[in-house]
Amino acid sequence: MSDSAVQIPGELLARLARFGRVHLREQVDSTNEYAFSLAARREPAVVLARRQTAGRGRFRRRWFSDDGSLTFSLLLFVGADDPALPIGQLTLLTGLAVSQGIQDVTGARATIRWPNDLMLNERKICGILCKQRRDALVVGIGLNVNQSAFPEIADLGEAGSIAQATGREWEKLELLDAILRRFFAILERARNDELPALLDEFKTRSAVLHRRVEARTMFRRHIGTVVDIDSEGRLVIRRSDGGIVAVNSGQVRRLR
Repeated sequence: MSDSAVQIPGELLARLARFGRVHLREQVDSTNEYAFSLAARREPAVVLARRQTAGRGRFRRRWFSDDGSLTFSLLLFVGADDPALPIGQLTLLTGLAVSQGIQDVTGARATIRWPNDLMLNERKICGILCKQRRDALVVGIGLNVNQSAFPEIADLGEAGSIAQATGREWEKLELLDAILRRFFAILERARNDELPALLDEFKTRSAVLHRRVEARTMFRRHIGTVVDIDSEGRLVIRRSDGGIVAVNSGQVRRLR
C-alpha cells in the first residue's frame, strides 16, 4: 500500500486487497495514468484517489472530481491464457458491474447510457474509460456519490450524484467494495462463456434500448431507434429511413 493521507479501515482494506495491490493517493493527475505507471511491477492493482486534477473521459472530455467522488482505476494484465475482452465489451460489462454495485448498496437502479455513462434521474452520475497498452489493461471509473452541487461548467450540465438522486449520502468505500465484487464476478462469468447472458443483463439496464436516439460517430450522424445491442456490444439502430446500422463507438443522445 502506498503512503497517502487517505485512510481505509483495516477490515475493508483487506477485502479490497483481494482484487489487487491497493494504492491510495490524496491527489493524482489521473488514476488511469497512475495505474499504467505501475504496470512494470507486473501485479494487479487498485488505484484510489481522493481527487484527480486532470481526469478525462472519452473524447478527452474533462471529468470533474472532488471529495464527493469515488475515483479509481483497476490495473489488470492479459496473456495467452487469459485474453482480454474487446474494449467495447469490457466497457459495457464494467457499466453493468457499477450499476449492480450501486443497487447492492443504495437500492437505486442506475441505467446505462451506451457505451460508458450511468444515469440516475436523467442525470449522469458515472463515466467509465477502459484503455489497453500492450498487455496492461486499465479500467477507470469516476462515480459521483455525495455531491450536492456541481460547478457551472459546460461539460457538467447534466451531472448528478447518487446523493442528489436518493436524498442521502453514502459510504464511498462500501460502494467501491460492492462494485469490485460485481466486476470480478462478471469477468469470471465472461471467461466461462457467459457473455451472451451478461449482455442480456446489460440490456435490462440500458437507458437507450428501444428509445429514439441521435448517434454521432467520427464521420456519420444517425437518428433512429435502438433495436438491439449485439453480441459485439455494438448499438444497433434502425434509422429513420428504415436502414439498419451497427455503431461500435460514438456519442449517443436520447431524443425526447
